[in-house]
Amino acid sequence: MDNLTEKKEITNEKDGSVMLYVPEGTFLMGVEKDTVKVDAFYIDKYPITNNQYKRFMEETNYDEPAFWKEKRFNNANQPVVGVSWDDAIAYTNWAGKRLPEEKEWEKASRGTDGREYPWGNAKPVQSLVVFDLDITKGAPTNVGTHQSAVSPYGCYDMSGNVWEWCQEWFTEEKYRVVRGGSWINHVTILSCAYRSCSVPSGKDNNVGFRCVSL
Repeated sequence: MDNLTEKKEITNEKDGSVMLYVPEGTFLMGVEKDTVKVDAFYIDKYPITNNQYKRFMEETNYDEPAFWKEKRFNNANQPVVGVSWDDAIAYTNWAGKRLPEEKEWEKASRGTDGREYPWGNAKPVQSLVVFDLDITKGAPTNVGTHQSAVSPYGCYDMSGNVWEWCQEWFTEEKYRVVRGGSWINHVTILSCAYRSCSVPSGKDNNVGFRCVSL
């Protein structure tokens, strides 16, 4: 792992993602703030966008996500939505990456000081996060829009905007873990420690993903 410390930021050539270095070490995880050790890894600076997913589809002849043709959700720089857990896995395999483990996702989101939100402990407001929008009219913003809400390691959109798939089962063989909250969710769901889930086959308009690599 020593050579990882030489580059704090890399670019994945396959999909063009900027990836940020998260060093090995412990952090305070969950509501209980348990001390958890995590090996070093790189994580995408932004959720995967429609533009990146389009490149994946073109190279692999993969099916379009749900909502792909809906104007609210198909801006090139919005996070891709309407993708199942299996769709996300197919993308990560193509890109030479993988989905984050929960502990990796949470460390990248909150750092090591036990903060409630990526930006600190101040309550979420609309200038920081996309949340609590009308489900019939709202939509995710373009990735990287909220620069004041960046995480300690430089990641954007880790609270609100879209839920993000993680590797693990939430309930074995039934639900997969999603993290981060989304554009339709209430303020109480936006903390770094909040855990939720979705059926792996779900293709919702508020669930996307980002990737990690070693």
